[in-house]
Amino acid sequence: MNSFPEKSEKELKTIEKQFYHYLFDILLEGIKGFSMSEKVLKERQKLISPDMPQNLLDKGKSVLILGGHYANWEWGGISASFYSSADVIVLYTPIKNKFIDNYIKKSRANHNTYFRASHQAPRAFKEYTDKQASYVLIADQSPSNPGRAHWVNFLNQDTAVLRGPASYAINYNIPLLFIEIQRVKRGYYTMEVTTLTETPQEYKPEELSAMYMHKLEEVIRKRPELWLWSHRRWKHSR
Repeated sequence: MNSFPEKSEKELKTIEKQFYHYLFDILLEGIKGFSMSEKVLKERQKLISPDMPQNLLDKGKSVLILGGHYANWEWGGISASFYSSADVIVLYTPIKNKFIDNYIKKSRANHNTYFRASHQAPRAFKEYTDKQASYVLIADQSPSNPGRAHWVNFLNQDTAVLRGPASYAINYNIPLLFIEIQRVKRGYYTMEVTTLTETPQEYKPEELSAMYMHKLEEVIRKRPELWLWSHRRWKHSR
C-alpha cells in the first residue's frame, strides 16, 4: 500500500495474487535453468538490444550492468556470456550452505562467466583493471549496513541503497548500464540493456544510485507483480 497509494485495495489484492503465481513459476524456471542449452535459453530469454553492451566493449571499455529482482533475473545471469566478448563477472550473495552454494555457482557458470561473492567484488574489479569485463549485479538488495548506504525515494518510501555499484563505476570509470527483463508469456522473456551513463565520474555516487533506483522503479511500475516483493526491502530506516 505504501508503494502504490493511488491504487485501490482491489487492485493491490490482484497484484498480490499475480505475484504469488509468478513466484511459483520463477522457482520452477530457476531449477530448469540448470539444464537448459544455450539454444533453448536464447529462445526463451531474447536480447532485444543486440548492440548493447557489445558496442561499448568494442570501444575497449568494461561495463557494469545493474538489474533488479524482477522477471527472470536468474536466466539473465546465466545467459550474460552469450552477448559479451569479455569475461562476465556475476556478483552475487552466497547461500549459507556451502555445498548448495558451490553446486549452484558451478551450474550457472558457462563459457567465460565467473561468479564472485559480493564481498569479493573489490578484488574482482582490481583484477580486471587492465582488461575488459562485463560486471553483472542485481543491486536492489537491502544493505547490511544502513549507516553506509545511500538513501533515495523509491516507490514512495525512504530506501537504503547499496553504495558499491556507484563507487565502483566512479573509481574505475566504468559505464553504468541497466538491464530490463520483461515477461512475454510463461517461460519466455526479453532482455533490453540501456545506458544509465557512460561518464560516471561526472556524477556524485548518490546521484548514480538514484539514477539506478529511479530506472528500476519505472520498470516495476509497468508490471508490479514481477518484482520480488517477498524480499525485505524496507527493513532499515534512516
